[in-house]
This record gives sequence, C-alpha cells and structure tokens, in this order.
Amino acid sequence: MLNALKRLFAGKSVEVDWPAVEAWARHLGLGLRHERDPFKVVCEGAFDAAQRWRLEYGTPQRDYIEGHELRARVELDLPPTLNVLLLSRPLKEQLEAAAFERFTQAMATRIDTASPEEMRWLAMYPKVALRASEALRTRYSLVANAPAAALAWLDGRLAQRLGEHAAGMQDAPFVLMTLRGRLYLRQAAAALLNVQLLEETLDLLKLASARARETLAQWTEDDDGSWVSTTSHAWAIDTHIDLPLDPLPGAEPR
Repeated sequence: MLNALKRLFAGKSVEVDWPAVEAWARHLGLGLRHERDPFKVVCEGAFDAAQRWRLEYGTPQRDYIEGHELRARVELDLPPTLNVLLLSRPLKEQLEAAAFERFTQAMATRIDTASPEEMRWLAMYPKVALRASEALRTRYSLVANAPAAALAWLDGRLAQRLGEHAAGMQDAPFVLMTLRGRLYLRQAAAALLNVQLLEETLDLLKLASARARETLAQWTEDDDGSWVSTTSHAWAIDTHIDLPLDPLPGAEPR
C-alpha cells in the first residue's frame, strides 16, 4: 500500500493488476465487474444480510483527491440524521482553507450547498477531541453532530485499527463518515498492483461497520437536536414510571 501511495505523489501512471484482483474476488465469492473507465473496478458483497457493501476503484468523485481513489459504501440503517466525519489532518486543513477562500471570494454568509458534505460539516459541527491512541489524535480530526456517539464508535479496536491504517497512508487524503444511514470511506489510491490495499480497506470497513452497528445505531435525536443513547434513555424512562397498584381483593377498581 505504501508503494502505491508513493506512486501517487510521484505522478506515475495508474495501473491495475486485473488477474490478482479477479483471483481475490473469486476466492471471497464476491461480485466483480469492470466499467467503461478502463481502470474502474466495482466489487460488491455483504458482511451479513443487513450490511451490504460496494467497493470501487477509479476516477475520484471529490476534488480533494487527485489521480484515482478507492471508495466504499456500506448499508447500515443508522439514524439518517446522525452525521460523523473522521478525516486525515492534512485533508482537514486543506478543506478548511478551501472553504475560507470560497467564503471570502463570494462574500457569502454561509458555505453553499454545492460544497461537499466534508467541507460543510467542518464549518457546521463541533470538533470532537479524540481521547484514544496518540496515532489517532495526531493523524485524524473528528467532527460530529453527536460527539458522544462518535467517540463511542471510535473507541477500542477501531481506534487502534485506524491508527495502523494512517501509518501506511501517511498524508494521503482519507475520509470515514456516516451519511443518510450509511457508512462511507474514501482514500487516495494510485494503483492496484496487488490486492493488499483491497484487503486492508475491506478489513477496516468491516470493523468500522460492526462498531457502527454496536454503537451508533443505539443513538437517537431528541426534539431539541441533542443526541441520546436509546439504551440509557429507555432505562431512565422505565425507572420513572409509576405503575398502578393492583386493587385489593373485593375492591372496586378505580
């Protein structure tokens, strides 16, 4: 993976090892197809019946990624308004600078809706202090409209795995976010000369999805816009309900 990223910054041509990618997909029983873009790979599968995923390699869909990107989407049925954004620190600085430039040049009062969610969320949502490993704190930034839920998601195994992933990616753009109930991943990827990048990305995606189902799915938005854990909320409600007493034998119920 590191060699592939070095090629990105060296400006070398994009290549795909089709036999290796096809053998990898066939071994895992995954659906794989090539699209019109000669370098585009589309691979589909499922972690379980409720977690279908799609992995693509090809032309980037975001301006902040040059060359080619590896992107993924997982159907998780999370709360649709729960927005969490984890991104590499250099990318955060790049997007904030771009947002400031757009804002000042247009003399606007807000960032326009044509800007990607990543840029708008950096301005809209509070920054969340990462309490996990040093690798996570120094290499990523986090914003969310539900900070406690976001921290619960990134705790433990996922924090460790993201720290390891960042070490291999170095300063390449990377995004992991929830949007409209789904989980999305984007990262720069210059080439698919072997399947290591696919394996590592799919492994990270599987862990992030499992943790999201364990944590993020348990949160809901209150009427005032705050987010509460449905588990703790239900417990609090149950402990404050005054249940009617059974009537005494022979007594008329009231």
